[in-house]
Amino acid sequence: MRKFVMLVAALGLIAGACGGDDAGGSCEAVADDAIDVFQGVIDEVDEMSLEEAAAMADGEPAFFVEMEQRFEELEAQADSLGCSDAEMEELFVARLDKLTADGMLGQMMLEEFRNQGGF
Repeated sequence: MRKFVMLVAALGLIAGACGGDDAGGSCEAVADDAIDVFQGVIDEVDEMSLEEAAAMADGEPAFFVEMEQRFEELEAQADSLGCSDAEMEELFVARLDKLTADGMLGQMMLEEFRNQGGF
């Protein structure tokens, strides 16, 4: 289980410098898009059983790959808008309270990120 949490935490580091290609042209909108993407990952994780989470050690599920791709797109948009990494991290961390989790695994993810003070 610890390996799962560490994998999720590592993937979450991508979000510290993200931005978005359909974000409406502002750093704030990019951060909103990023938090929406991350909420989608939490929702996917919430639906996983412990066995499915343990099986992730054998490979990344499709939703993690999609999240990584989306964050790369968002990062490129943030760069084109001139959003700094520090600004994006601040905006993203400010939105962490919008994230919700219903399942145990999703709650563990949120707790880990909030304990770290974000990404």
